[in-house]
Amino acid sequence: MKTTASAAAEPDHVRAAPFHPDPYPYYGRLARERKFHHDAANGWWVAASAAAVTEVLTSDICLTRPPDAAIPEALRNGAAAEIFGRLVRLRDDAARGKLKDAVTGALRSIDLALVAALTRRRAIELDHEQGPPRDPASTTRFMFALPVQVVAGLLGIPRERFGDVMAWLGDYGAAAAAAGTGIPFPTSERIARGHGGARGLFDLVRAIAADDRQRGPLLEALVREARGAGCADEDDIVANAIGYMVQGHASTASLIGSTLLALARRPALCAEVDADRKLLRPLIQEVVRFDPVTSSTFRFMARDGEIAGQRLRQGEMIMVLLAAANRDPVLNAEPDRFDIARTDRRYLEFGAGAHVCPADRFVLLIVEIAVDHLLTGGVPLGRLESSLSYGVSGHVRTPLFKA
Repeated sequence: MKTTASAAAEPDHVRAAPFHPDPYPYYGRLARERKFHHDAANGWWVAASAAAVTEVLTSDICLTRPPDAAIPEALRNGAAAEIFGRLVRLRDDAARGKLKDAVTGALRSIDLALVAALTRRRAIELDHEQGPPRDPASTTRFMFALPVQVVAGLLGIPRERFGDVMAWLGDYGAAAAAAGTGIPFPTSERIARGHGGARGLFDLVRAIAADDRQRGPLLEALVREARGAGCADEDDIVANAIGYMVQGHASTASLIGSTLLALARRPALCAEVDADRKLLRPLIQEVVRFDPVTSSTFRFMARDGEIAGQRLRQGEMIMVLLAAANRDPVLNAEPDRFDIARTDRRYLEFGAGAHVCPADRFVLLIVEIAVDHLLTGGVPLGRLESSLSYGVSGHVRTPLFKA
């Protein structure tokens, strides 16, 4: 489905919003008027205001997975469960704290100058390998390839395996999303491919993790930090090393695409950025606020309790609308105004509380270098809008550009 920024009917419900042409009037209305409410038609609660979203994300009675279903039923009894069930961002068990410290410590130990150099070099190599992104479809290929391959290189995955890794991540990600959200539908073929992708990723990364001569700096740091924190399960280390790539596969690519769209829709701003590339950093941060990648996430009640003044029961699901919270005027003055010069910008793209994402500096740096490289190479901004569709997802807003 091709999309434009023109007016369209509101999404049917919150899970249809991430792939809607313009869900933001809807998100803004929910943030102002229905701050925390029960959607009886769909059977879930919705947190939309900045205060409600923050309360849910920081509450110790709100879990990332249902209390009795840490792994979605569709993924059980297969290799995909070995990744999904071990990812620290989806865990609330006793091991989560130490593992989160290890995952965070490893990321923060890596010199960002190294990340920048690897990203620039890989961008040039991709131009040589698949041609410079001079049309919408090649732009999409570039924005998906670069972030994953930078992280893969930091883990120690050899360049000749990047193609395999990209395919495996795509298969695993589609299966995990289908099993966890029902979007896309979890067909037996999709789940089987997900298990196959997970097995390929696990076998490759496990072999590299076991050989200190092959481990890249990020994997070496994760092994060191995990062992120092007392995380003895080697499979937890492998799964969370893969998790770095899983997060980058769709989310970082999506932010590259959304930043390009922001420029394509604002020619005067594009001219300013072309003249001064230092404006890229505040531009990307405003895109994160204005058109975030992670539209929403889940939380589940660990036990009966009160959230935002409402009494909820154990097991009930809350749809946490990060994109709506970003449009709450309590969080950002004039939230519908796109302004890269904001001095008080706040957003919830990277979460809050125990599950806050520690990769914010990594992500923003890689996106900045990617967009800079694309602008220098002559990315076809003028053709992006007419080739635009959004990937079908219940939570992630992914712009796709096709010929």
